[in-house]
Amino acid sequence: MHFVKLETSDDDRRWINLHQVSRVTIGIDESGVEVLVAIFADGDVNDSLKIRGTDEINKQAIVKLERELNHRCE
Repeated sequence: MHFVKLETSDDDRRWINLHQVSRVTIGIDESGVEVLVAIFADGDVNDSLKIRGTDEINKQAIVKLERELNHRCE
């Protein structure tokens, strides 16, 4: 297993098992804010991880997860 620790501005700490992530989308919402949505292997959209880059802490969490995923793809 490979875990990555994410901290978000709502004081949540999450350890994401990258082996359980099945899909990640990063985009810009209608208000111009970067958004990350991760779907896990069970496919239940209600249990997805959503991070809005509305502040520096959330932006850092998005960058960290993106960096880890890119590293594992190489």
